[in-house]
Amino acid sequence: MNEEWSTNSNQVNLRYASFQHRLGAIVLDATLMVLTLGIGWLIWSLVLWSQGQTPAKKILKLRTINFTNSAPATWGHMGIREVLVPTTVSVTSFLTGGIASIVWIVVEIVFYFTKKQRTFRDYWVKTAVINEA
Repeated sequence: MNEEWSTNSNQVNLRYASFQHRLGAIVLDATLMVLTLGIGWLIWSLVLWSQGQTPAKKILKLRTINFTNSAPATWGHMGIREVLVPTTVSVTSFLTGGIASIVWIVVEIVFYFTKKQRTFRDYWVKTAVINEA
């Protein structure tokens, strides 16, 4: 199911992270947030964002890369992916009585399965999640 693609800059083959890996990372990040009362996860995340990872992505050997040059995503990319986008969805969801969350989840899943394993958020921030294992 994982498609391989070669980068233009260094001709290295990279594999997109599978749906299961990405879902596992979401669940693991949520679990780590709860276990660390959010504070430990946030501090760990802020350190790892410069490497294109969250705590769960680090554990599962996944990395977010800049899709245009295949370098690890910058701290700014990760900030947009992990804070700005979820905050926007949360505020919109609050204003629409939860409808925005349902729409967001459906759009993310549809994009993942129709757009070469990249979600809407990946396209928006120009990133991809790869499996380094």
